[in-house]
Amino acid sequence: MKKENNDGFTINVNSPGNFIAREITFSGTVNIGGANTETVGYSDKQIAQALTNIVGKGKAIDSKRKWAGAYWGLRWYCNFPTSTKDFCDRIKALPLGQLECECDYDNIRRFTSMAFMEENPRFMDRIKPSASEKESFCQCREVVLALVAELGKSALPKVEI
Repeated sequence: MKKENNDGFTINVNSPGNFIAREITFSGTVNIGGANTETVGYSDKQIAQALTNIVGKGKAIDSKRKWAGAYWGLRWYCNFPTSTKDFCDRIKALPLGQLECECDYDNIRRFTSMAFMEENPRFMDRIKPSASEKESFCQCREVVLALVAELGKSALPKVEI
């Protein structure tokens, strides 16, 4: 199989998430989110800020088990580890500071093994959770939607007024 260089192509990725190219070589800048950049995805600082904004009383993550929703979203949108233990370690490595409820492996491991977690949350409107998983799915959906909204805000250019 011959691999060809794809010089001259422009690729724009205008939605949150990851772009994966296999067996394709790019020598130029790839535009992500409409901005010229050579980095892919969100920085740890942006992810930490988004999480900080949705964790706490009255927010999307108001209990330890709702971190399963962050697992679902970050796994697909930010390429976080699929192993629950590794995910929790990755969260602890973020510059989050003190949160009202911390991510804890023992509180989310049961939820992260549910069938809908294997489905991409970008297409959550197509997911049909089982009756036993419906309540968990709804809670995780709420967290993913809040997380995506916050990640979108963090990717906007900073404007001084």
